[in-house]
Amino acid sequence: DGLEGTAREFVEQMAIPYWSTIVHWYELVGIGVTGHTLDSEVRALMARVGLAPALNPGHLTGVDEWIHSPIRPDSADQLRSGMALQCDIIPVNARPGWAANCEDTIALADEALRDELRERHPETWGRIEARSRYMHDTLGIKLGKDVLPLSAFNAYFPPLWLSWDTALTAA
Repeated sequence: DGLEGTAREFVEQMAIPYWSTIVHWYELVGIGVTGHTLDSEVRALMARVGLAPALNPGHLTGVDEWIHSPIRPDSADQLRSGMALQCDIIPVNARPGWAANCEDTIALADEALRDELRERHPETWGRIEARSRYMHDTLGIKLGKDVLPLSAFNAYFPPLWLSWDTALTAA
């Protein structure tokens, strides 16, 4: 793999555990999941390696993204069809100079909303399908049918920021 010293330590001690948390978030998020479930599972995974999320590990999009997030401790709020969310887990407690960021937007859509999107916006639907396939086939992430990736980079995480051709996968 060519990694030595600090780079190897970063990848093993920070990047891989962080990436594993990102994968778990994407595989867990879905209609009906409570904010508490996402929050507590992310916190538990990160705590195993001495990390914690700086704020809530995921939130709505828009001007009220942080203050009205259903993803927070003790939240009984259930995620619903039509919500646009960000996987946004900012790790803290890492060694000085270590940082990780893998943040992008999804939408949750029940069958009726998926059908409407497919019919009314076929080009957009095609991009969502292509990204879902990439996340499954290349990155090894098992998305629920109700999770629609809306970015060209959902879950793409190159741990060594200047090496964009090397990204982590769960496969």
